[in-house]
Amino acid sequence: MTAITAKVFQSGNSQALRLPKALRLKSSTVKLVRTADGFSVHDEQARASRIRAFAAPGGSCPDFPEVAGNQAANIKRDWE
Repeated sequence: MTAITAKVFQSGNSQALRLPKALRLKSSTVKLVRTADGFSVHDEQARASRIRAFAAPGGSCPDFPEVAGNQAANIKRDWE
């Protein structure tokens, strides 16, 4: 994906970011995570939807072996 420029503006006492149509979100809230270069936006509702869609076929193939989930602890980064 190529870089897309977004407009930053003031909305009352808050700063807002106007996303272009190509990046439109269905969720009303998102999670912002500070990174070394700035921040990233995580759409938790979309993530939950993808997880449900991925898990939906579960059990449809009884010969497929059971795969354990990721049991690794979340690693705390020094920029968080």
